[in-house]
Amino acid sequence: MKIYFAAPQNTPYQRDYVQACVQQLQAAGHSISLAVDPYLNHQPAFEVTLEADGEKLYSDQSQAGRLAKSAFAAEVFQENYALLANADALVALLDGSQVDDRVACEIGIFYGLMRENPAKHGIIGLATDARCLRRRDSTYGVNIFTVGTLEEVGDVVESIEDVIEALEE
Repeated sequence: MKIYFAAPQNTPYQRDYVQACVQQLQAAGHSISLAVDPYLNHQPAFEVTLEADGEKLYSDQSQAGRLAKSAFAAEVFQENYALLANADALVALLDGSQVDDRVACEIGIFYGLMRENPAKHGIIGLATDARCLRRRDSTYGVNIFTVGTLEEVGDVVESIEDVIEALEE
């Protein structure tokens, strides 16, 4: 099955955990897509783009910089939307003090794609964070709209092994 794994990948430990999950999902026979962000380590909003009269202008202070950031965002969105649209199911990592904004957006987009294409299989939320697990009897600490969206077409589980089992069903 083609799985889109929605997960924050902003820190080295997040990327390590996500890669470990991807390896387990692949070992179970699934094809995995991850968010693509070629600009992860390239933040044009913080780069000096030119100096005017001895004063540094940062890319977000110039018209050219704002347009460049828009082009970066459009490219990242288009690439990731194509991956989401091509997936059969979504696995969403819910860890953190709140669900990562990108992950929440991807849950919403995939839910919309499911409404258009009933062949899509659903969304599985993965909660492993102690802050989530302490609230497993209610909403896992996830925004109720987000968890409601997810639970309408899937479930929340607490380990990658549970994800693999849910995907087999």
